[in-house]
Amino acid sequence: MGLNLIEKEIHMNRLITFLAVLILGSPTLALAVEHNAGYRGIGQLYFTFMAAILIYGVYDSFGKKAMYVAAPIIMVGLYMMLPAA
Repeated sequence: MGLNLIEKEIHMNRLITFLAVLILGSPTLALAVEHNAGYRGIGQLYFTFMAAILIYGVYDSFGKKAMYVAAPIIMVGLYMMLPAA
């Protein structure tokens, strides 16, 4: 029983570390282009999060086959909505 708790703690530490890197690294992704490049970097970051949520919603509602069909449509649609560079 003690080993199981240690494994859970290790997994939780990895999850917390991953989330911290994701949160602290997101401004770097948004400003990766140039300082005068416009809103494309932050828009790409926002649309990536929106795409993940939408794709998970399709998977949760309709299943894996529908997700495989809808995921490319969602990604292309959101890419086309990005602001010009």
